[in-house]
Amino acid sequence: MSESTARTAPFEMEFALLRRGALAQAREHDLAVARDDAEGLTLESFYGRIDFLPCAAGLQIAIRAPHAEYLQVLKDALVAQIGTHMPKLANAIRWNDAPPQARLPANAGIMTTVGVEPISGGFLRVTLQGDVSRFSDAAIHFRLGIPPEGRAPRWPTVAQNGATDWPKGEDRLHLPVYTARAVDTARGRLCFDLFEHAGGRATHWARTARFGQQVLVTAPGGGGCLVSGALRGFGDETAFPAIARILEANPDATGHITLYADAASTAYPFPTHPGLQIDHAAPGQRDRMAQDAEAAIAGGQDIFLWFAGERELATAVRSARRASGRRPKDAYVSAFWQKAPS
Repeated sequence: MSESTARTAPFEMEFALLRRGALAQAREHDLAVARDDAEGLTLESFYGRIDFLPCAAGLQIAIRAPHAEYLQVLKDALVAQIGTHMPKLANAIRWNDAPPQARLPANAGIMTTVGVEPISGGFLRVTLQGDVSRFSDAAIHFRLGIPPEGRAPRWPTVAQNGATDWPKGEDRLHLPVYTARAVDTARGRLCFDLFEHAGGRATHWARTARFGQQVLVTAPGGGGCLVSGALRGFGDETAFPAIARILEANPDATGHITLYADAASTAYPFPTHPGLQIDHAAPGQRDRMAQDAEAAIAGGQDIFLWFAGERELATAVRSARRASGRRPKDAYVSAFWQKAPS
């Protein structure tokens, strides 16, 4: 596997200030801290390694990733983190591997719609055609970029500071995250299952999509479907496609998965599995997902915890896992959606 690296030019910023922010992100997202001393801070994630290095001018950042797609992911995250508090500084960042201007980001590609069909449980199965070479059981989640209806699509480019410059205003893309349900590398096809939400923008797009219509697909991200040990899983309908991938990719797994959804969604076509028990929580119990997962954590059993659902619930479960002393590698806890502000 080839490796991609990038390094910023030195820039003025207090190392201590960035260190605090980086460590907070590491705690929230369970990133491994490989080094934290006067010589620098090193974080390791699914996407690669990040070094924060104090220097005479203030700070320099070096990142290393297995390929250019993940290098772009790390650049986006770093620029966004710095831009939260110091947008002028974030805009001034420059990398030694700066690409030509107006280029599509390395982790993004254009695919075409070749099929949409309803399946059981209130889902639509969407099939896209294009480059799927980066998809694997270790990286199954991707961001779909849907252009606004009635306008010619405008795609993101790479800004001077290395981050993705997304279309704004009337050209803004809708960017939901989905799970690759099936990938056919020989034919260049990607299938994903979209849960139909009345009034949802992605649902409307899928119901009205035309053959050959273009959409943006980012390179797949972490949180694959490979698990180890006895699995204890919790998920709502947004997690059903990922759970289906787990069932297929882990034929020898054992354990128990609880699903939280409306009664109609229970008809989703899950593959059969000899060692994983699947049951459905009673209707209306979705808000108990976090409590049930926390109880499993507190039970002290040697389990691999898998949790995917609403953001606030996922945050609570992640905090409980951290407080229990369980290792991050023994769990997957992710927010697949977020409640709209009240």
